[in-house]
Amino acid sequence: MNLGTMQGQVSQRLNEGQTTPTYYPTAEITNRLNEAERFFILLTLGLEITSPWTVPAYVPGTLPFFHMLGTFPDWIVPLRIASVAGAKIRPARGEELFGLDPQWVNLPGAIQRYMTAGTDLVGLSYPPKAATVLNVTYARAPVPLVGVADVPEAPAEYHPQLVGYAINAIREVEGGQEFEKTLPLFGNFIKAATLYGNYVRSRNRGSQYDKVPFELEKFDMSQLLKLRKDLMPSRPPNG
Repeated sequence: MNLGTMQGQVSQRLNEGQTTPTYYPTAEITNRLNEAERFFILLTLGLEITSPWTVPAYVPGTLPFFHMLGTFPDWIVPLRIASVAGAKIRPARGEELFGLDPQWVNLPGAIQRYMTAGTDLVGLSYPPKAATVLNVTYARAPVPLVGVADVPEAPAEYHPQLVGYAINAIREVEGGQEFEKTLPLFGNFIKAATLYGNYVRSRNRGSQYDKVPFELEKFDMSQLLKLRKDLMPSRPPNG
């Protein structure tokens, strides 16, 4: 399903018709569809890529931490980091690295482990003495949908759920019953992400990756059902 088709489906569901939307401009619909795909890929880690990363040589007085979004703008999380020869750089927590060697941030040597913090910060132990190339496999964000012929990178069978998410997200600003009626569409989106995330989790474990998708089965959908009840107007007492 391409962007143009998805835009038309969202617009039609919003009672705008297939063309010339009035209350919900095409630009807003496109933004919501892109939001839907980004969120779907974030929940499932469904897209990956392997790229070389040149780590600069250690400079005294600096710390071996790197914001990966500056190197890979589509970065989500690392899945595997290895040397060009294929030796795996093992993941570790910051406290583990300091427990092994309190001076690791100031002691150049062979890269053996890496840690992550925040959204894109990666630390290397040890900082390399010379510029070193690593192969980084990471979960990446999808390419934004721009032209009407663009097709989402999420699997085609889940494109209807992206449309449903966009409808729900647009109705959210209206609140009340209009928003309440579209909550099942968000529920379908979460169910689809759960299904695909389970597949990706199995695949990532088979590849011995360092990260797997969220376990969406633990997401409490009852809170949405409670929200639906709270949105319904209360009935006046009898008499």
